[in-house]
Amino acid sequence: MKPLAFASCFALGCGIVGTKSSGHRTTGVTAVKQNTQASSQQIRPQFTAEGECITAERWEDGEVKGKICVADAAAKGLTIIDLSDQWTPTILQPTREGQAPAFRNSYLELAAEKGDRGLTGIDHLAELYGVVPALSIVRARLADDARHACHAAIDPKPILTIDRTLAQDNQREVKGWINGRQWLGVLLEKERIKRKLADISELETDAKWGPQYKRWKRLGELTDALKVAQQKFHCEGYLGEDYVNGEFGWRVGNAVEAFQRRNFLMPSERMDKEVREALQLDSRELDFRLALRILRERVTEAAGLIEDGTAGSGPQPVLGRQLDPEAMRAARGHNKPMKDAAPDLVNSATDAAAKHLGWTGPNEVRAWLERYPSGTRVAIQLPAVPAYHKPHMELSVVIDRGDVWYEEKPKWHPVGHRPTFVIYADDGGKKIPLVRWPTTIGGWADQRLPGGGVVQKWKESDVGPRVWHAVTAGPTWIPPKTTPDRDLVKNLYNGHWALKSEIFGPGPRSAYGIVLLEHMYPVKLKSGEVRYDDNGIGTHGSASVTSIVHGTSHGCHRLYNQLAVRLGDFLLHHREHVVKGEVKSGFVRRVVHDGEAFKAEIDSRGFQYELTPPVDVMVTKGNILSKRKIPPRNSAPARP
Repeated sequence: MKPLAFASCFALGCGIVGTKSSGHRTTGVTAVKQNTQASSQQIRPQFTAEGECITAERWEDGEVKGKICVADAAAKGLTIIDLSDQWTPTILQPTREGQAPAFRNSYLELAAEKGDRGLTGIDHLAELYGVVPALSIVRARLADDARHACHAAIDPKPILTIDRTLAQDNQREVKGWINGRQWLGVLLEKERIKRKLADISELETDAKWGPQYKRWKRLGELTDALKVAQQKFHCEGYLGEDYVNGEFGWRVGNAVEAFQRRNFLMPSERMDKEVREALQLDSRELDFRLALRILRERVTEAAGLIEDGTAGSGPQPVLGRQLDPEAMRAARGHNKPMKDAAPDLVNSATDAAAKHLGWTGPNEVRAWLERYPSGTRVAIQLPAVPAYHKPHMELSVVIDRGDVWYEEKPKWHPVGHRPTFVIYADDGGKKIPLVRWPTTIGGWADQRLPGGGVVQKWKESDVGPRVWHAVTAGPTWIPPKTTPDRDLVKNLYNGHWALKSEIFGPGPRSAYGIVLLEHMYPVKLKSGEVRYDDNGIGTHGSASVTSIVHGTSHGCHRLYNQLAVRLGDFLLHHREHVVKGEVKSGFVRRVVHDGEAFKAEIDSRGFQYELTPPVDVMVTKGNILSKRKIPPRNSAPARP
């Protein structure tokens, strides 16, 4: 196999910047108040350099109702939404002082699916990794009539005859379908000739040959179904015509993953039920859903929302469409609504915005985007937000570790209750659960010994009270000394290796994703100041998307990337903070593997916003189901 999947987020160790494990400390003083701001005050252009008011078109019920000065929009109950290709999440926008995270330009390049970032294969499809595509991508896809014609010529219904998940692991079995059908075909044809029948289908009711004929027919249906799926992948440019052959090699697996990434499905390289159902949809419909997902992130950022229904009865459809895969809607074992849970504000606001803009279908979106090829600003009336939405909100977080087993050696256990992340807002003394998202806790992971050997050690998630002292945008990951060198390199499949520079960040393939919130504990100094220390644990995005469904981490709490970005934006909108800017790093490490040596260097830890005051975080013990009630200390042999 020639994999294209992103590296596992913490396949290399949970070495948070400024932790004891990396030999650094993070310090800060909560008393600092200068330049404190909430993101409702984040810089957004309202006037030109000449003092003229910047305007936006006011949209209602699919029509332009005039223009409005951006500075006057809020007073009229309107929200300004940036629909230009220069949009970024709040965490990457220029601050009032004109500072901008170093990662901002790279984000815009990734959003446009271009740039000189050394992207190969399908790495430019980064929506699942926290980068919202530019609307120009949707415009180009909707205008690709040749691609749509290719899809329209294919009847996708045969794909539904495949009734289970297929992957490269099934390569031999799938090849057996082809060979088995050929062999049965020869036998059936001989019998047809012997009996002087017009067609082998006449054997279907025969007592002896009927089962053989049905097996031959079924194998043909499965092979043809896979060929139809491959034809669809070929229309997308993900699979060469020579590989539309009914087999399932690594190229087909990569094509499946490309389709999954493009259409916001779990990137597993497996042709599961969600992939098969998505292949039934018209290509323009899939592009339309991409447009709605992009609109959703623009609306969510502009309105300062986070409530997506996950704490309650689940996310609601947008224009009758569920925009997220099932695995992103709830953690296993946590399906019942929480008490006093917030309603789904994110999708209801997106639904309203789509209707006001007239984005009711693929053709309407295409016409709209062709009308504004460079993008524009719009003013829209969105549903009212709850009274607890304020420039500075009282927030708290609870991370439930779910089912936990402590064993002396790695052992698989069924997990009925997965870890969850819940953020609460205080509403007059009542705690409102805003979201309940799937997350991860620690488990067994490789660790390098001083002598160079590698063992598996238990990576524990800190239990008890912590705080989020800062939000780091575009974070970089500094691997601790215990991270094996072999986990810092990648195979080039030509006899050589290369440094996995992408996991260091900043970027969507960073071990931390695009947003990091370190779990800190305050230490009061004799001087009266407060220093914040940590144990190398944090909440962050992850390049290992599938691990959030059923995997573990090296102790940290991973979130789906777009949710981690929403969380960072929400905190900057609704918590006072101080802009600290890029935090310098002088990290250098020599990495040696299989006779090749590399130099890893990191000059920045990311762009940091200090929360004033910090947000309280509580990590619960979870349900410890093993006889042993404390984490294991011993090591187990690592994988070869």
